[in-house]
Amino acid sequence: MLTLSDMSLREEILDATKDLLLEYGFSKLSMRKIAGRVNVTATSIYLYFKNKDDLLLALIEESIENLKKALSDAAGESKGVMQQLRSVSMAYINYALEHPREYEIIFMVRPEEMPTYPKEKFRQIRSGYTLLAEVLEKGKEEQQFETDDSLLAAYAMWSQLHGVVSVIINKRLDAKVSTEEFIGQAVDQIIQGFISKKIPA
Repeated sequence: MLTLSDMSLREEILDATKDLLLEYGFSKLSMRKIAGRVNVTATSIYLYFKNKDDLLLALIEESIENLKKALSDAAGESKGVMQQLRSVSMAYINYALEHPREYEIIFMVRPEEMPTYPKEKFRQIRSGYTLLAEVLEKGKEEQQFETDDSLLAAYAMWSQLHGVVSVIINKRLDAKVSTEEFIGQAVDQIIQGFISKKIPA
C-alpha cells in the first residue's frame, strides 16, 4: 500500500515526465532524465513503474481520467440537451487550456513516439466520445439535433473542438481577436451544425 509520501513522489515523477515528454519527445525521454528532474535515483522510479512505457501509459491514463471527469461533471450539471452540449464543449476547451501538458499528451504527442497502447485502454479513450454521442442521440430523440450516426457525429464534433484548442495552444489566434469571444462563437457555430432544421435556431 502506498503511503502519502509514496503517492507524493509518484505524482512528482508523473509531473516531471509531462514536462520532459513535451520537451524531448518519447524517444529521447529516459528514466535518468526523469530521475534528475525529480532529484531521485533512477532505481527509485522503478519502484513505481516497470519501465518507460508503463510510466507513459500511466500518465496518459491519468490525463484521460481527469478529462473524462471534467466532461462528465459538465454534462451532469446541465439541464436539457442543448445546454449539455454547450457545457461539455466548453468543459473540453477549458480543460485543454487549463491543463495544456495533459491535453498535449493525450492528443498531440506523435503516435510513432508512443508505446503500444493496450487494446482494453481504447475503451477508456472512447468513453469521452461516447458521452458526446449520448447527448447527441438524446437530442435526436427529442428532435433537437439532426445526426445520422451519433458516434460519428461526436468524433466530428471533437475534431472541431480540437481545432479550436489547437489554434489557441499553438498561438495561432490573431492578436486582434479576443480568445473568449473566439471560443464562444466557435462553440455556437459547432453546435449550430447539429441543430434540427425543424426547430427555430
